[in-house]
Amino acid sequence: PQSGYFFGSPPPPYTECRVVKSVDESADDFLTDCEVGEPGQLITRGDNLMAGYVDNPAATAKALRKDGWYTNLGDVAYCLKNSADGGLDFYWLSRDSALLIRGGANYSYEQINAELAAFVCAEFGVAEEAVAVAVVGLRLGSEHEDECCVTIELSTPEAKAQSEKIETTFLQVAKKRVSKGAKPDRVRIADLPRNFKGAIKLPDLKDKVLWIK
Repeated sequence: PQSGYFFGSPPPPYTECRVVKSVDESADDFLTDCEVGEPGQLITRGDNLMAGYVDNPAATAKALRKDGWYTNLGDVAYCLKNSADGGLDFYWLSRDSALLIRGGANYSYEQINAELAAFVCAEFGVAEEAVAVAVVGLRLGSEHEDECCVTIELSTPEAKAQSEKIETTFLQVAKKRVSKGAKPDRVRIADLPRNFKGAIKLPDLKDKVLWIK
């Protein structure tokens, strides 16, 4: 099951929410609803929305459709059916800049990071506190689908002793044992770039020079 932050069950007719595969008008799956439990782009509609961007009709037309749906939230979410009333509960996962797209489906970086970190601990005997994983999706071999590029940071001498084994066998083993969305395409062992608050700097990891050998 997905892990996310529950943020409510929109009360129609005042507020409507949907989770869709794409908000890109050029995409084949533009505004196609995701399956229950599948991460996607959150969109919303209701009388409580803004009327538009000040003095920017082009941005308004792009984000606020004529049918009332606002598509520029920039959030990744999913929904689950509520067993009590059959309605949909919505859960926030991440910003859409932290989204990997492959096989027509959306996968949250946060979810993949957690799964791959757990895999490293279980497969290579690395302590949980000694490993950090950060993935980014990059279109290196295809114009239409992301590759899952994985950076693994090992922070203790015991963990670093496994670095060569991890670097040489991780891809082969992980592709057989992790979920479809988390299957890695490229891996590197390195320190993760962080800002002064300790947050990982994703733009630095998206430098294609790091991944093309």
